[in-house]
Amino acid sequence: MIFALCCAVLSAAVILGGGTRSGFYGDVAVQLLAIPLLAAALWPAFSQESPQRKSARAALFVCAIAAFVVSLQVFPLPFDYWSGGAVFLPAGERALPATGPWTFSLTPEASLAAGASLIPPLAIFAAVLQLPLRQRLYLCWLLGGLGALSLGLGFLQVAQGEASDLRFYEFTNPTEAVGFFANRNHFAAYLNVTLILAAFWLALAAEASFEARALGSRALLWLAAAAAFLVADVAGLAMARSRAGIGLAVAALLGIVLMALRARSEGPAREGRRSLARRASLAAALFAVLFAAQFGLGGMLTRFEGDPLEDLRVAFNRTMLKTIPKALPLGTGLGSFVPVYATVERREDAFAGFANRAHNDFAELLLETGLLGAGLALAFLAWFLKRAFQAWAARRQSGHSIEPLLERAATLIIALLLFHSLVDYPLRTAALSATLAVFCAILAVPALALPASPAKAEHHRGGARRTSGPVPLAEKWDSGAGWPQSWQRR
Repeated sequence: MIFALCCAVLSAAVILGGGTRSGFYGDVAVQLLAIPLLAAALWPAFSQESPQRKSARAALFVCAIAAFVVSLQVFPLPFDYWSGGAVFLPAGERALPATGPWTFSLTPEASLAAGASLIPPLAIFAAVLQLPLRQRLYLCWLLGGLGALSLGLGFLQVAQGEASDLRFYEFTNPTEAVGFFANRNHFAAYLNVTLILAAFWLALAAEASFEARALGSRALLWLAAAAAFLVADVAGLAMARSRAGIGLAVAALLGIVLMALRARSEGPAREGRRSLARRASLAAALFAVLFAAQFGLGGMLTRFEGDPLEDLRVAFNRTMLKTIPKALPLGTGLGSFVPVYATVERREDAFAGFANRAHNDFAELLLETGLLGAGLALAFLAWFLKRAFQAWAARRQSGHSIEPLLERAATLIIALLLFHSLVDYPLRTAALSATLAVFCAILAVPALALPASPAKAEHHRGGARRTSGPVPLAEKWDSGAGWPQSWQRR
Protein backbone atom coordinates (compact mmCIF):
# COMPACT_ATOMS: atom_id res chain seq x y z
CA MET A 1 0.00 0.00 0.00
CA ILE A 2 2.82 2.41 0.83
CA PHE A 3 4.47 1.82 -2.53
CA ALA A 4 1.22 2.31 -4.46
CA LEU A 5 0.42 5.54 -2.59
CA CYS A 6 3.97 6.76 -3.11
CA CYS A 7 3.70 6.22 -6.87
CA ALA A 8 0.36 8.08 -6.94
CA VAL A 9 1.64 11.06 -4.92
CA LEU A 10 4.88 11.28 -6.90
CA SER A 11 3.04 11.16 -10.23
CA ALA A 12 0.55 13.80 -9.11
CA ALA A 13 3.36 16.03 -7.81
CA VAL A 14 5.26 15.95 -11.12
CA ILE A 15 2.19 16.40 -13.33
CA LEU A 16 0.26 18.92 -11.20
CA GLY A 17 2.97 20.57 -9.10
CA GLY A 18 4.89 22.63 -11.63
CA GLY A 19 3.56 26.05 -10.61
CA THR A 20 5.88 28.87 -9.59
CA ARG A 21 3.85 30.00 -6.58
CA SER A 22 1.64 28.43 -3.93
CA GLY A 23 -2.12 28.33 -4.12
CA PHE A 24 -2.69 26.34 -7.31
CA TYR A 25 -5.41 23.71 -7.19
CA GLY A 26 -2.89 21.13 -8.33
CA ASP A 27 -0.71 21.78 -5.29
CA VAL A 28 -3.73 21.44 -2.99
CA ALA A 29 -4.68 18.13 -4.62
CA VAL A 30 -1.15 16.79 -4.15
CA GLN A 31 -1.15 17.84 -0.48
CA LEU A 32 -4.48 16.14 0.20
CA LEU A 33 -3.31 12.98 -1.57
CA ALA A 34 -0.08 12.96 0.46
CA ILE A 35 -1.84 12.93 3.86
CA PRO A 36 -2.80 9.19 3.73
CA LEU A 37 0.72 8.35 2.54
CA LEU A 38 2.28 10.27 5.42
CA ALA A 39 0.02 8.52 7.94
CA ALA A 40 0.76 5.08 6.48
CA ALA A 41 4.51 5.73 6.34
CA LEU A 42 4.72 6.98 9.94
CA TRP A 43 2.49 4.26 11.43
CA PRO A 44 5.33 1.69 11.84
CA ALA A 45 7.14 4.14 14.13
CA PHE A 46 4.59 3.38 16.85
CA SER A 47 4.81 -0.40 16.49
CA GLN A 48 7.39 -2.44 18.38
CA GLU A 49 7.08 -5.45 16.05
CA SER A 50 7.39 -3.67 12.69
CA PRO A 51 10.66 -4.35 10.83
CA GLN A 52 10.51 -0.80 9.44
CA ARG A 53 10.37 0.78 12.90
CA LYS A 54 13.80 2.45 12.71
CA SER A 55 13.22 3.98 9.27
CA ALA A 56 9.77 5.22 10.28
CA ARG A 57 11.16 6.79 13.45
CA ALA A 58 13.86 8.56 11.46
CA ALA A 59 11.14 9.97 9.18
CA LEU A 60 9.08 10.94 12.22
CA PHE A 61 12.06 12.87 13.58
CA VAL A 62 12.41 14.84 10.32
CA CYS A 63 8.67 15.57 10.29
CA ALA A 64 8.84 16.75 13.91
CA ILE A 65 11.58 19.25 13.02
CA ALA A 66 9.50 20.66 10.16
CA ALA A 67 6.41 20.88 12.37
CA PHE A 68 8.42 22.62 15.10
CA VAL A 69 9.72 25.30 12.71
CA VAL A 70 6.24 26.07 11.37
CA SER A 71 4.61 26.01 14.81
CA LEU A 72 7.25 28.31 16.26
CA GLN A 73 6.52 30.91 13.61
CA VAL A 74 2.70 30.88 13.79
CA PHE A 75 2.23 30.37 17.56
CA PRO A 76 0.58 33.48 19.11
CA LEU A 77 2.85 35.50 21.43
CA PRO A 78 1.86 37.48 24.54
CA PHE A 79 3.99 40.44 23.43
CA ASP A 80 4.70 42.49 20.32
CA TYR A 81 7.77 40.86 18.75
CA TRP A 82 7.91 43.46 15.96
CA SER A 83 7.37 46.38 18.37
CA GLY A 84 8.21 49.85 17.19
CA GLY A 85 7.09 49.12 13.65
CA ALA A 86 8.70 46.85 11.08
CA VAL A 87 12.45 47.33 11.00
CA PHE A 88 12.30 47.07 7.23
CA LEU A 89 10.34 50.28 6.68
CA PRO A 90 12.31 53.29 5.42
CA ALA A 91 12.89 56.12 7.85
CA GLY A 92 9.87 58.39 8.29
CA GLU A 93 7.24 55.76 7.46
CA ARG A 94 4.94 54.25 10.07
CA ALA A 95 3.96 50.60 10.34
CA LEU A 96 0.34 49.58 10.06
CA PRO A 97 -1.35 48.60 13.35
CA ALA A 98 -1.50 44.88 14.08
CA THR A 99 -4.84 43.28 13.19
CA GLY A 100 -4.29 39.89 14.83
CA PRO A 101 -2.23 38.06 17.45
CA TRP A 102 1.49 38.72 17.43
CA THR A 103 3.63 35.96 15.98
CA PHE A 104 7.23 35.53 14.92
CA SER A 105 5.97 35.37 11.33
CA LEU A 106 4.89 38.58 9.66
CA THR A 107 2.51 36.51 7.52
CA PRO A 108 1.18 33.60 9.64
CA GLU A 109 -1.35 32.52 6.99
CA ALA A 110 1.40 32.25 4.38
CA SER A 111 3.55 30.34 6.88
CA LEU A 112 0.78 27.81 7.39
CA ALA A 113 0.44 27.45 3.62
CA ALA A 114 4.21 26.93 3.35
CA GLY A 115 3.99 24.28 6.05
CA ALA A 116 1.26 22.49 4.11
CA SER A 117 3.50 22.45 1.03
CA LEU A 118 6.00 20.36 3.02
CA ILE A 119 3.54 17.46 3.40
CA PRO A 120 4.17 15.82 -0.03
CA PRO A 121 8.00 15.72 0.17
CA LEU A 122 7.90 14.60 3.81
CA ALA A 123 5.42 11.82 2.98
CA ILE A 124 7.48 10.63 0.02
CA PHE A 125 10.68 10.75 2.06
CA ALA A 126 9.10 8.70 4.86
CA ALA A 127 7.75 6.16 2.37
CA VAL A 128 10.92 5.67 0.31
CA LEU A 129 12.93 5.08 3.49
CA GLN A 130 10.96 1.86 3.99
CA LEU A 131 10.96 0.56 0.41
CA PRO A 132 13.21 -2.27 -0.79
CA LEU A 133 15.68 -1.76 -3.59
CA ARG A 134 13.43 -3.11 -6.33
CA GLN A 135 10.64 -0.65 -5.51
CA ARG A 136 13.12 2.21 -5.29
CA LEU A 137 14.22 1.33 -8.80
CA TYR A 138 10.59 1.35 -9.91
CA LEU A 139 10.26 4.90 -8.56
CA CYS A 140 13.33 5.93 -10.55
CA TRP A 141 11.82 4.45 -13.70
CA LEU A 142 8.57 6.27 -12.88
CA LEU A 143 10.44 9.59 -12.64
CA GLY A 144 12.20 8.80 -15.90
CA GLY A 145 8.92 7.96 -17.59
CA LEU A 146 7.32 11.18 -16.36
CA GLY A 147 10.37 13.02 -17.64
CA ALA A 148 9.87 11.41 -21.05
CA LEU A 149 6.22 12.53 -21.05
CA SER A 150 7.22 16.06 -20.06
CA LEU A 151 9.89 16.05 -22.76
CA GLY A 152 7.44 14.94 -25.41
CA LEU A 153 5.03 17.62 -24.24
CA GLY A 154 7.81 20.18 -24.57
CA PHE A 155 8.48 19.14 -28.18
CA LEU A 156 4.78 19.60 -28.98
CA GLN A 157 4.70 23.00 -27.26
CA VAL A 158 7.56 24.26 -29.39
CA ALA A 159 6.02 22.77 -32.54
CA GLN A 160 2.65 24.47 -31.92
CA GLY A 161 4.21 27.84 -31.10
CA GLU A 162 3.22 30.51 -28.61
CA ALA A 163 -0.52 29.85 -28.99
CA SER A 164 -0.21 26.20 -27.96
CA ASP A 165 -3.02 24.93 -25.75
CA LEU A 166 -0.59 22.45 -24.18
CA ARG A 167 0.87 25.09 -21.89
CA PHE A 168 -0.92 24.50 -18.61
CA TYR A 169 -0.17 27.83 -16.89
CA GLU A 170 -1.28 31.32 -17.81
CA PHE A 171 1.99 32.97 -16.77
CA THR A 172 4.69 30.95 -18.46
CA ASN A 173 7.47 31.13 -21.06
CA PRO A 174 5.48 31.09 -24.33
CA THR A 175 8.43 30.66 -26.71
CA GLU A 176 10.27 27.81 -24.98
CA ALA A 177 9.48 24.26 -23.95
CA VAL A 178 8.22 24.04 -20.37
CA GLY A 179 6.61 20.57 -20.20
CA PHE A 180 4.48 20.14 -17.10
CA PHE A 181 5.99 23.30 -15.58
CA ALA A 182 5.26 27.00 -15.76
CA ASN A 183 8.93 27.97 -15.90
CA ARG A 184 11.60 26.90 -18.38
CA ASN A 185 14.21 26.84 -15.61
CA HIS A 186 12.23 24.33 -13.56
CA PHE A 187 11.62 22.25 -16.68
CA ALA A 188 15.37 22.25 -17.30
CA ALA A 189 16.02 21.28 -13.67
CA TYR A 190 13.75 18.25 -14.05
CA LEU A 191 15.40 17.33 -17.35
CA ASN A 192 18.75 17.35 -15.56
CA VAL A 193 17.30 14.86 -13.08
CA THR A 194 16.11 12.61 -15.90
CA LEU A 195 19.50 13.04 -17.59
CA ILE A 196 21.18 11.36 -14.62
CA LEU A 197 18.47 8.69 -14.57
CA ALA A 198 18.98 8.09 -18.29
CA ALA A 199 22.71 7.63 -17.69
CA PHE A 200 21.95 5.23 -14.82
CA TRP A 201 19.62 3.27 -17.07
CA LEU A 202 22.24 3.33 -19.86
CA ALA A 203 24.92 1.99 -17.51
CA LEU A 204 22.70 -0.91 -16.40
CA ALA A 205 21.62 -1.68 -19.96
CA ALA A 206 25.22 -1.54 -21.24
CA GLU A 207 26.44 -3.96 -18.61
CA ALA A 208 23.56 -6.34 -19.34
CA SER A 209 24.10 -6.08 -23.11
CA PHE A 210 27.79 -6.98 -22.97
CA GLU A 211 27.28 -10.01 -20.79
CA ALA A 212 27.86 -13.34 -22.46
CA ARG A 213 25.21 -14.24 -25.10
CA ALA A 214 23.27 -11.03 -24.48
CA LEU A 215 24.06 -9.09 -27.66
CA GLY A 216 21.27 -10.79 -29.55
CA SER A 217 18.69 -10.49 -26.79
CA ARG A 218 16.25 -7.87 -25.53
CA ALA A 219 19.04 -6.17 -23.54
CA LEU A 220 20.42 -4.59 -26.72
CA LEU A 221 17.05 -2.94 -27.38
CA TRP A 222 17.05 -1.48 -23.88
CA LEU A 223 20.56 -0.16 -24.51
CA ALA A 224 19.43 1.60 -27.69
CA ALA A 225 16.36 3.03 -25.92
CA ALA A 226 18.45 4.36 -23.03
CA ALA A 227 20.95 6.00 -25.40
CA ALA A 228 18.13 7.58 -27.45
CA PHE A 229 16.47 8.91 -24.32
CA LEU A 230 19.72 10.47 -23.13
CA VAL A 231 20.19 12.22 -26.50
CA ALA A 232 16.57 13.44 -26.56
CA ASP A 233 16.91 14.73 -23.00
CA VAL A 234 19.88 16.91 -23.90
CA ALA A 235 17.96 18.16 -26.97
CA GLY A 236 15.08 19.12 -24.67
CA LEU A 237 17.49 21.12 -22.52
CA ALA A 238 18.55 23.00 -25.63
CA MET A 239 14.89 23.78 -26.42
CA ALA A 240 14.24 25.06 -22.90
CA ARG A 241 17.03 27.64 -23.35
CA SER A 242 17.68 27.87 -19.64
CA ARG A 243 21.18 29.16 -18.97
CA ALA A 244 21.32 27.59 -15.52
CA GLY A 245 19.92 24.35 -16.96
CA ILE A 246 22.52 24.22 -19.74
CA GLY A 247 25.38 24.98 -17.37
CA LEU A 248 24.27 22.33 -14.92
CA ALA A 249 23.71 19.86 -17.77
CA VAL A 250 27.41 20.17 -18.61
CA ALA A 251 28.21 19.45 -14.96
CA ALA A 252 25.77 16.52 -15.06
CA LEU A 253 27.51 15.03 -18.10
CA LEU A 254 30.85 15.35 -16.33
CA GLY A 255 29.34 13.59 -13.33
CA ILE A 256 28.06 10.85 -15.63
CA VAL A 257 31.56 10.36 -17.01
CA LEU A 258 32.96 10.16 -13.47
CA MET A 259 30.25 7.68 -12.51
CA ALA A 260 31.15 5.49 -15.49
CA LEU A 261 34.87 5.68 -14.73
CA ARG A 262 34.31 4.98 -11.04
CA ALA A 263 32.42 1.75 -11.73
CA ARG A 264 34.57 -1.16 -10.61
CA SER A 265 34.66 -4.56 -12.22
CA GLU A 266 33.26 -7.49 -10.26
CA GLY A 267 35.88 -9.93 -11.42
CA PRO A 268 38.82 -10.29 -13.81
CA ALA A 269 36.76 -12.37 -16.22
CA ARG A 270 34.29 -9.54 -16.75
CA GLU A 271 36.74 -6.72 -17.11
CA GLY A 272 36.67 -6.72 -20.90
CA ARG A 273 32.89 -6.62 -21.12
CA ARG A 274 32.60 -3.92 -18.46
CA SER A 275 35.21 -1.85 -20.26
CA LEU A 276 33.09 -2.07 -23.40
CA ALA A 277 30.03 -1.05 -21.39
CA ARG A 278 31.76 2.01 -20.00
CA ARG A 279 32.96 2.98 -23.48
CA ALA A 280 29.45 2.64 -24.85
CA SER A 281 28.11 4.88 -22.07
CA LEU A 282 30.75 7.53 -22.72
CA ALA A 283 30.12 7.39 -26.46
CA ALA A 284 26.39 7.95 -25.93
CA ALA A 285 27.06 10.93 -23.63
CA LEU A 286 29.46 12.46 -26.17
CA PHE A 287 26.95 12.00 -28.98
CA ALA A 288 24.27 13.64 -26.84
CA VAL A 289 26.44 16.73 -26.39
CA LEU A 290 27.23 16.97 -30.13
CA PHE A 291 23.59 16.44 -31.10
CA ALA A 292 22.37 19.10 -28.68
CA ALA A 293 25.00 21.55 -29.91
CA GLN A 294 23.89 20.97 -33.51
CA PHE A 295 20.19 21.06 -32.61
CA GLY A 296 19.94 24.10 -30.40
CA LEU A 297 23.21 26.01 -30.29
CA GLY A 298 21.73 29.13 -31.87
CA GLY A 299 18.85 29.25 -29.44
CA MET A 300 21.16 28.76 -26.47
CA LEU A 301 23.48 31.57 -27.56
CA THR A 302 20.61 34.05 -27.76
CA ARG A 303 19.93 33.43 -24.07
CA PHE A 304 23.43 34.68 -23.23
CA GLU A 305 22.97 38.00 -24.99
CA GLY A 306 21.19 39.51 -22.01
CA ASP A 307 18.05 39.04 -20.00
CA PRO A 308 16.48 41.66 -17.69
CA LEU A 309 15.39 38.98 -15.26
CA GLU A 310 19.00 37.96 -14.68
CA ASP A 311 19.83 41.57 -13.77
CA LEU A 312 16.89 41.54 -11.37
CA ARG A 313 18.25 38.39 -9.74
CA VAL A 314 21.38 40.30 -8.86
CA ALA A 315 19.23 43.08 -7.39
CA PHE A 316 17.15 40.55 -5.45
CA ASN A 317 20.21 38.98 -3.87
CA ARG A 318 21.84 42.33 -3.09
CA THR A 319 18.71 43.52 -1.30
CA MET A 320 18.31 40.21 0.54
CA LEU A 321 21.86 40.31 1.87
CA LYS A 322 21.15 43.73 3.38
CA THR A 323 17.79 42.67 4.82
CA ILE A 324 18.69 39.29 6.35
CA PRO A 325 20.63 40.75 9.33
CA LYS A 326 17.57 42.82 10.27
CA ALA A 327 15.39 39.69 10.39
CA LEU A 328 17.59 37.76 12.81
CA PRO A 329 17.37 35.70 14.89
CA LEU A 330 14.11 33.97 13.84
CA GLY A 331 13.41 35.48 10.44
CA THR A 332 10.30 37.01 8.99
CA GLY A 333 8.32 33.80 8.59
CA LEU A 334 7.87 31.21 5.88
CA GLY A 335 6.10 32.62 2.84
CA SER A 336 6.76 36.25 3.80
CA PHE A 337 9.19 37.10 1.00
CA VAL A 338 6.72 38.97 -1.23
CA PRO A 339 5.54 41.60 1.31
CA VAL A 340 8.99 41.94 2.88
CA TYR A 341 10.73 42.55 -0.44
CA ALA A 342 8.02 45.00 -1.48
CA THR A 343 8.92 46.96 1.65
CA VAL A 344 12.69 46.98 1.17
CA GLU A 345 12.87 47.16 -2.63
CA ARG A 346 15.05 49.99 -3.87
CA ARG A 347 13.59 52.47 -6.31
CA GLU A 348 16.25 51.85 -8.93
CA ASP A 349 15.40 48.12 -8.87
CA ALA A 350 11.66 48.61 -9.35
CA PHE A 351 10.07 46.94 -12.39
CA ALA A 352 6.62 46.39 -13.84
CA GLY A 353 5.50 43.51 -11.67
CA PHE A 354 6.44 42.02 -8.31
CA ALA A 355 9.11 39.64 -7.09
CA ASN A 356 7.47 36.33 -6.25
CA ARG A 357 10.73 34.69 -5.13
CA ALA A 358 14.29 35.69 -4.32
CA HIS A 359 15.65 33.40 -7.08
CA ASN A 360 18.06 32.13 -4.44
CA ASP A 361 16.49 29.52 -2.17
CA PHE A 362 19.24 29.74 0.43
CA ALA A 363 18.96 33.53 0.78
CA GLU A 364 15.17 33.26 0.98
CA LEU A 365 15.48 30.53 3.61
CA LEU A 366 17.75 32.70 5.75
CA LEU A 367 15.38 35.64 5.46
CA GLU A 368 12.29 33.62 6.41
CA THR A 369 13.69 31.29 9.09
CA GLY A 370 16.76 33.11 10.45
CA LEU A 371 19.40 31.26 12.44
CA LEU A 372 17.23 28.18 12.89
CA GLY A 373 16.94 27.68 9.15
CA ALA A 374 20.64 28.36 8.68
CA GLY A 375 21.50 25.68 11.25
CA LEU A 376 19.20 23.13 9.60
CA ALA A 377 20.62 23.92 6.16
CA LEU A 378 24.21 23.48 7.39
CA ALA A 379 23.28 20.20 9.09
CA PHE A 380 21.72 18.94 5.85
CA LEU A 381 24.78 19.94 3.82
CA ALA A 382 27.10 18.22 6.30
CA TRP A 383 25.01 15.04 6.14
CA PHE A 384 24.91 15.16 2.34
CA LEU A 385 28.66 15.62 1.96
CA LYS A 386 29.32 12.72 4.33
CA ARG A 387 26.93 10.38 2.54
CA ALA A 388 28.19 11.47 -0.88
CA PHE A 389 31.77 10.67 0.12
CA GLN A 390 30.69 7.26 1.41
CA ALA A 391 28.73 6.51 -1.77
CA TRP A 392 31.61 7.37 -4.08
CA ALA A 393 34.25 5.71 -1.91
CA ALA A 394 32.39 2.41 -1.63
CA ARG A 395 33.36 -0.42 -3.91
CA ARG A 396 30.74 -2.28 -5.88
CA GLN A 397 30.60 -5.82 -4.59
CA SER A 398 29.72 -8.87 -6.62
CA GLY A 399 26.01 -9.69 -6.53
CA HIS A 400 24.99 -6.30 -5.13
CA SER A 401 26.25 -3.73 -7.61
CA ILE A 402 23.07 -1.75 -8.34
CA GLU A 403 22.64 0.10 -5.05
CA PRO A 404 26.10 1.81 -4.99
CA LEU A 405 25.50 2.99 -8.56
CA LEU A 406 22.04 4.25 -7.59
CA GLU A 407 23.45 6.11 -4.58
CA ARG A 408 26.05 7.84 -6.76
CA ALA A 409 23.31 8.88 -9.17
CA ALA A 410 21.34 10.21 -6.18
CA THR A 411 24.30 12.34 -5.07
CA LEU A 412 24.55 13.88 -8.54
CA ILE A 413 20.81 14.65 -8.64
CA ILE A 414 20.79 16.24 -5.18
CA ALA A 415 23.89 18.31 -5.99
CA LEU A 416 22.35 19.56 -9.25
CA LEU A 417 19.14 20.66 -7.52
CA LEU A 418 21.07 22.39 -4.72
CA PHE A 419 23.29 24.28 -7.15
CA HIS A 420 20.27 25.27 -9.22
CA SER A 421 18.71 26.66 -6.04
CA LEU A 422 21.50 29.25 -5.88
CA VAL A 423 20.14 31.03 -8.96
CA ASP A 424 16.47 30.00 -8.93
CA TYR A 425 13.82 28.35 -6.75
CA PRO A 426 13.24 24.82 -8.13
CA LEU A 427 12.63 23.30 -4.70
CA ARG A 428 9.70 25.67 -4.12
CA THR A 429 7.70 23.59 -6.63
CA ALA A 430 5.94 20.42 -5.51
CA ALA A 431 7.38 18.46 -8.44
CA LEU A 432 11.05 19.07 -7.69
CA SER A 433 10.73 19.01 -3.90
CA ALA A 434 9.12 15.56 -4.18
CA THR A 435 11.89 14.46 -6.54
CA LEU A 436 14.53 15.65 -4.08
CA ALA A 437 12.78 13.72 -1.29
CA VAL A 438 13.04 10.47 -3.25
CA PHE A 439 16.80 10.67 -3.67
CA CYS A 440 17.44 11.96 -0.16
CA ALA A 441 15.69 8.85 1.14
CA ILE A 442 17.70 6.63 -1.22
CA LEU A 443 20.89 8.18 0.13
CA ALA A 444 19.79 8.16 3.77
CA VAL A 445 19.04 4.49 4.42
CA PRO A 446 20.40 1.48 2.49
CA ALA A 447 17.69 -0.56 0.85
CA LEU A 448 17.15 -4.28 0.95
CA ALA A 449 18.77 -6.33 -1.78
CA LEU A 450 16.80 -7.26 -4.85
CA PRO A 451 14.75 -10.39 -4.07
CA ALA A 452 15.62 -13.53 -5.93
CA SER A 453 13.48 -14.88 -8.73
CA PRO A 454 10.62 -17.22 -7.71
CA ALA A 455 12.43 -20.29 -9.04
CA LYS A 456 15.60 -19.49 -7.12
CA ALA A 457 13.65 -18.57 -4.01
CA GLU A 458 11.79 -21.87 -4.13
CA HIS A 459 15.08 -23.69 -4.63
CA HIS A 460 16.61 -21.99 -1.58
CA ARG A 461 13.52 -22.58 0.53
CA GLY A 462 13.46 -26.22 -0.50
CA GLY A 463 17.14 -26.59 0.38
CA ALA A 464 16.54 -25.06 3.79
CA ARG A 465 13.76 -27.55 4.53
CA ARG A 466 15.88 -30.48 3.49
CA THR A 467 18.77 -29.51 5.76
CA SER A 468 16.62 -28.50 8.71
CA GLY A 469 16.01 -32.10 9.80
CA PRO A 470 18.52 -34.60 11.15
CA VAL A 471 21.30 -35.57 8.79
CA PRO A 472 21.05 -39.23 7.78
CA LEU A 473 23.93 -41.47 8.84
CA ALA A 474 26.31 -42.59 6.14
CA GLU A 475 26.20 -46.24 5.11
CA LYS A 476 28.44 -48.41 3.04
CA TRP A 477 27.79 -47.96 -0.68
CA ASP A 478 27.44 -50.80 -3.11
CA SER A 479 26.20 -51.08 -6.64
CA GLY A 480 22.63 -51.78 -5.56
CA ALA A 481 22.32 -48.93 -3.08
CA GLY A 482 20.40 -45.81 -4.15
CA TRP A 483 21.50 -42.23 -3.65
CA PRO A 484 20.16 -40.53 -0.50
CA GLN A 485 16.99 -38.57 -1.10
CA SER A 486 18.62 -35.30 0.01
CA TRP A 487 21.30 -35.67 -2.68
CA GLN A 488 18.94 -36.02 -5.57
CA ARG A 489 18.48 -32.99 -7.82
CA ARG A 490 14.92 -31.93 -8.37
